[in-house]
Amino acid sequence: MFYLGISAYYHDASVALLDSDGNLIDFKKEEWLSRVKGDKSFPRQSLLEMIKNHDLSEKNLTSISFYEKPVRAWITVLKHSVKYNPIKNDLTRNYFKNAWRSSMRFHMDLSKYLNVKKIPILYAEHHLSHTLSTLYYYNEFPCVSVVVDGYGDKYCTSIHHVKSHNEIVNVWSSEYPNSLGLFYSAITDFLGFAVNEGEYKMMGLASFGEPKYYDILSKTIKFENNKLEIDTKYYDYVRRTDRSYSDLLADELGVKPRRPDIPFEVGTEDFKIYANVAASAQKLLEDLLFAIFKYAHELTGEKNFLFSGGVAMNSSAVRKTANLDFIEKLNLPPSPGDSGAAIGAAYYGFINKNDKTVSKNNLNKNIFPGIIKSSEEFYDLVFDKIAGDNNSIEKAAETIAEDQIIATCYSNIETGPRALGHRSLICNAHKAELIKVLSTDIKKRNIFRPTAPAVLEKDAENYFHLEKKLMNCYTHMGATATPKDSVLNDIKGVIHVDNTSRVQICDEESLLGKLLMSLNKHKIQVIANTSFNISSDPMVYDKEDAFLAIERMGIKYLLTETGLYKRKWDFLV
Repeated sequence: MFYLGISAYYHDASVALLDSDGNLIDFKKEEWLSRVKGDKSFPRQSLLEMIKNHDLSEKNLTSISFYEKPVRAWITVLKHSVKYNPIKNDLTRNYFKNAWRSSMRFHMDLSKYLNVKKIPILYAEHHLSHTLSTLYYYNEFPCVSVVVDGYGDKYCTSIHHVKSHNEIVNVWSSEYPNSLGLFYSAITDFLGFAVNEGEYKMMGLASFGEPKYYDILSKTIKFENNKLEIDTKYYDYVRRTDRSYSDLLADELGVKPRRPDIPFEVGTEDFKIYANVAASAQKLLEDLLFAIFKYAHELTGEKNFLFSGGVAMNSSAVRKTANLDFIEKLNLPPSPGDSGAAIGAAYYGFINKNDKTVSKNNLNKNIFPGIIKSSEEFYDLVFDKIAGDNNSIEKAAETIAEDQIIATCYSNIETGPRALGHRSLICNAHKAELIKVLSTDIKKRNIFRPTAPAVLEKDAENYFHLEKKLMNCYTHMGATATPKDSVLNDIKGVIHVDNTSRVQICDEESLLGKLLMSLNKHKIQVIANTSFNISSDPMVYDKEDAFLAIERMGIKYLLTETGLYKRKWDFLV
C-alpha cells in the first residue's frame, strides 16, 4: 500500500510517494518534466509517471493528501484583498476570475487520473505539511517547529510544539497578510528579480552591500508584543497581481525600482544602492527571525528546533539564527519549500493511518528518491564511453584533477532545490578561475551569486568553522559556514564576498564522497558543486535533458551510473 502527497497551484508543484512502512520511495517536481522553472500547475506529468512506475490505483493507494486546505486558502486572501480598495483591486478581480484555476480545483484535476471515489482524500494544513516534511527526516521528540513562508492556506508564520508524530500543537501563528516571506519577496521584486525564484539572487547581492536602509524598512514590518505586523500601504501584494511593492515604499527609500532588463554591473553606483537595499532587507529578515525563534523558545521551553517554509532556504539567515544561545540543534529538511511539503502531506496520510505504530527509527531518510527511467541508446552516437561503472569514479576524479568540468546525471534525482551530486556540475575548488568560468560563462549566473564547496566529513573541519547544532543542515547545503583563515587563498573561488560558504559535507558512500576519496590521491580535498542547469532553467531530469544541457553549455564530460562519457563533437556550441 502507498501514501501519495501532492503540492500544487502556487509554485514548485510536486508529488511524493511513501510505501506501507512510511519510506519515501519516489518524488518528482513538475518542473523537471515540464521544463518550466517553478511550475505551479497541477503536477500532471509527475503524477502520470508515478502511476506508471508504481502501478498506482485505488487498490493500492491508502490515501492521497493535499498540502493545504483549498477553500480556506482562497477565502483568506479574498477577504483581505476586498479590504484594500475592492473596486479597483486587481487581486480581488483576479481571484474571482481564476477561482477554478486555484487549488480549489484539486479534486477535479486529481479525478482525471485516479478513481478518487474509492481513495480517501485528505487535506493537511499547509504549515503542518511543512512541519511534517521536517519531522520526517528529524523525528527527535520533543521539539519545536518554526515555519516561515510567504503564505499557506491562512498562516504566514507558525510555531508548533511537537511532542510526538500525532501530538503537534500550533501554539502561535501570524496570519496573512502579515508575512515575513512576502516582505522578502516584495523587496526581491523591487530589485528586479522574479518572485519565488530571485530570492537566492537577492541573498547573494546582500553580501555586497551595507544595511543603510534598515531603519526605513523596519518601519514597514515589525515583531512587537509577540505579533508580526506588516504595514500594507508599503506593499501591493494585497492589491495587485503585477507587483508586490508600492510606490510609497520607493518614495520612502528614495530609490527607483530596478528594471529587470537592465543588467547589474558590479562596482557601479546603482549596484551599490541596490546591494544596500538587499543588505537592509536581509538584516531585517534575520532580526525578525531571531525574535520569532526566541518567542518559540519562551512558549515551549524547547531547545531542539525544526525550521521549514520558503524562508528556511535563506542559508545565511539559518547560520545566524543557529547562533542564538538557547538553540541546541537546528534541523532543516532537504527541501524546505512548497515542493518538499508534498512529502509532509504524504507523511500526514501515513500518520493518519498508523498514528499508534509510527516509530522514529523506521523511516528511510532518502534524499535521492526520485526514480528516473530513461534510455541511453543514443549515447553511443554522441558520446565515447571512456570508463565503465567499475572505474568511472576514479576516471572522473582524474578528469577533475586535469582541471576539467564534469556534469553528473547519476541515478535518482535529489529532492531539494540544491544539487547534491546527482545533478551537478563539478570542478576543482582550488582553481578560482575555473570556478568563475563555470559559474558566469557556462551557467550564465549573476556574478554576485556564490558557488558551493563540497568536502568529506573527515576533511571539513580542516577548512571550515562548523556549528555542531547545524551538522545535519550541512549535508544538504542548508546553512553557510565560515572558512578558516589558513585556507582563504586556497579555496577563494567557493568563498563568498561576506567570507562564508554554503558548504556541503559528504558521506564517503555518496557519489560526491566517492569522488572526493579518489581526488584525495590528487591532493584535492574540496570540489566546487553547482546545479546542472543553465541559470533560470530547472535542473536536468533525465539523460536526454543532460545531453541537451551539456551541448548548450559546451561541457565535454558526463558521469552517469553506467560510466563516464566524453562528447564526440559539438552540435550547438
